[in-house]
Amino acid sequence: MSRKSIALAAAGLALVGGLAAAPAATGAPSARSAQSAANVEAAANKCSGWKEIHITGGAAKYMECTKKVNGKSYASGAFYLWDTKRDGKAVQAYAETDYDHWYGDDVTWSHFYSWADDTHHSPKISTGWHRGDDFGLVIELK
Repeated sequence: MSRKSIALAAAGLALVGGLAAAPAATGAPSARSAQSAANVEAAANKCSGWKEIHITGGAAKYMECTKKVNGKSYASGAFYLWDTKRDGKAVQAYAETDYDHWYGDDVTWSHFYSWADDTHHSPKISTGWHRGDDFGLVIELK
């Protein structure tokens, strides 16, 4: 084989190798675009850090998250409850999602939870996603 033939063969292999390494133009996402889409989705879910509420005889640690899907707002919460006093009462939590929390509640979902074991906190409670732009949690002893 001449030098010219070897050079053409090497160039052909490089071209074929380059085409094989390039993503297909069929609309299938490349690994990089799939990773970017995952980052966009993760960035779309905005979560607060853990916050705490303390009352006499009980406590809660909670986090709230929001996201938008097709222009619609959703909110979610996760929390733990503590019954901190052996008094026969349970710590109760009222959780809700709503719109316009600061301008008059438009509650879209609500639920009561209770925990009465003073030896350890409740399992993690996750509310799931509900329509709204805010998550609220109020605790009391009953």
